[in-house]
Amino acid sequence: MSMKEWLEIDIDQLELLDVTDVEKERAKQHILKKRKKAPVWRTVAAAAVIIVGTATAASFAVPSVASQIPFMDDVIRYFNGVDNKSFEEFSTDIGLSESDNGVTVMIDDAVYDGTNITVSFAIETDKDFGETIRMSGPNWFDVAGSNGSGGSSEITKISETRYVGLSTFTPNFKDGEYPEKVDITWTPQSFKGIENDVEVEGVWSFAFSLDRLEGDQKLVNETVQHKDVTFTLKSVEFTDVSTVISYEQVVKDEFLEKWPSVTPVFRITDDLGHVYIDGTGGGGVSHDEGITFEGTTAFGTVREGAKELIIQPVAIASLMSGEGHEEIELDPIVIELGE
Repeated sequence: MSMKEWLEIDIDQLELLDVTDVEKERAKQHILKKRKKAPVWRTVAAAAVIIVGTATAASFAVPSVASQIPFMDDVIRYFNGVDNKSFEEFSTDIGLSESDNGVTVMIDDAVYDGTNITVSFAIETDKDFGETIRMSGPNWFDVAGSNGSGGSSEITKISETRYVGLSTFTPNFKDGEYPEKVDITWTPQSFKGIENDVEVEGVWSFAFSLDRLEGDQKLVNETVQHKDVTFTLKSVEFTDVSTVISYEQVVKDEFLEKWPSVTPVFRITDDLGHVYIDGTGGGGVSHDEGITFEGTTAFGTVREGAKELIIQPVAIASLMSGEGHEEIELDPIVIELGE
């Protein structure tokens, strides 16, 4: 079939089993979509899995294979609080799929904004895991050259046998410098239903790379201070999919003796009243047992028409283990936004 014939194919005439009209439309959109493809080295890595894997595992590294599963396309649409349009436009189409023991795991898209990495994925299973599913393994998403990462992951059930997931994480690099390209591996080892205790172990292994999105960085270096905590907003970077703030927090020694953990969280709004973050922190690192904490926090793109970004840092001083905490509000920092 020629490319012209492929683009003009009538999706409604295809013989599909158990596929809704909505799923047909998603498949059609995927055919016409023009997102960039992931680098070729991922195909080689995934092919190596086929050679060394067990007879029960299957790995598909060609994006067109994964796109044949309609519910997988545009996983990001199932999640609120994400700029779906920007993610779809600027993310890399990964399109990797692996199956083992009746569970198929598929990576849809991913994006690296220069600080944070977001990956959308899907799970299809012939087991009844219930409403809530949890994955485990020695590596969550492992980034080459980093010494760990922090982040969050959300998995949502969309049918009796299908789940979609979204993971966002911030790798920590020793020198604090983020590379232009990141190589990522992901090797979940089991999936477990929380309510019914059903668990499936298997081999699912993925490898792919992402290029850094170019952004506009605004240097700020503005400091606000409490008697025990000093906070400096170093910069704000605007990319096509996110806004990233970089900061440093310094805590006095005597305060840390009383509160062994002091972590910054934020309330970030604009002059139009939009709320981007309310009580959320981000990834970071301390090399002096909590005295100095350097970190980043990311959220979506700033809404059109906003003239000011208002960043309110709050230091959460904690005894840990649920034994008590104290909140220290610092003065807000206002960033003027250009036209």
